[in-house]
Amino acid sequence: MTDGFGPAHLPYGVWSRPGEPPRCGARVGDAVVDLAAALGEGVFAAPTLNAFLALGPRRWREVRTRLQDLLTSGRIEPFLVPLADVRMHLPFAVGDYVDFYCSLEHATNAGQIFLGSTGPEVLAPNWRHLPVAYHGRAGTVVVSGTPVVRPCGQRKWPSDPVPTFGPTRALDIECEVGFVVGVPTALGTRVPVSAFAEHVFGIVLLNDWSARDIQRWESAPLGPFLGKSFATSIAAWVTPLDAL
Repeated sequence: MTDGFGPAHLPYGVWSRPGEPPRCGARVGDAVVDLAAALGEGVFAAPTLNAFLALGPRRWREVRTRLQDLLTSGRIEPFLVPLADVRMHLPFAVGDYVDFYCSLEHATNAGQIFLGSTGPEVLAPNWRHLPVAYHGRAGTVVVSGTPVVRPCGQRKWPSDPVPTFGPTRALDIECEVGFVVGVPTALGTRVPVSAFAEHVFGIVLLNDWSARDIQRWESAPLGPFLGKSFATSIAAWVTPLDAL
């Protein structure tokens, strides 16, 4: 098996053959398991993982246990489809997402870039006391491999006398980890930290694309807007917390 995806991982994704609708699967090496066929459950014939994710941790573990049993017993072979024969899709429909500014090194480096300083003021005092974050543009989340169009906007670096409009000259990437929330909550309901595993299904690798020149000019005083809203790429595979 390659790519580090062995029997202990079993990440989930959404795949399709040419001319067929997308459906849910789990990865085993260089193949994807047709979950609807292997487990006989209609929830996996859906084009996203959302319905399965909403079922909660008990069902997540039950399905994972059944998959591991099929895999270790060798009965999973008839339901494997080579990855070379399929197309991967966005694994879940994104209703909302929040980008947390949680890396000290990243926050410091970004502050130095935007403020042109290396002093302590590059890190706002609230950073060490609360989870600084902003809500992103859910409609621009795409599966890894989707072409990204270089955005246009107003740009102004300190050496520019006035802002100009055009494509970003400072396209940047940020390798991050995304937490996938499976079980929803009612509006106004509080979720304690102790209930994390009751709501969060797993993680995905994430690339938070950024147009730094646009972002720098527009962020004061409210924060990211067009410089961060044009694309966010996520991996095709969601690794469940139980695999970690």
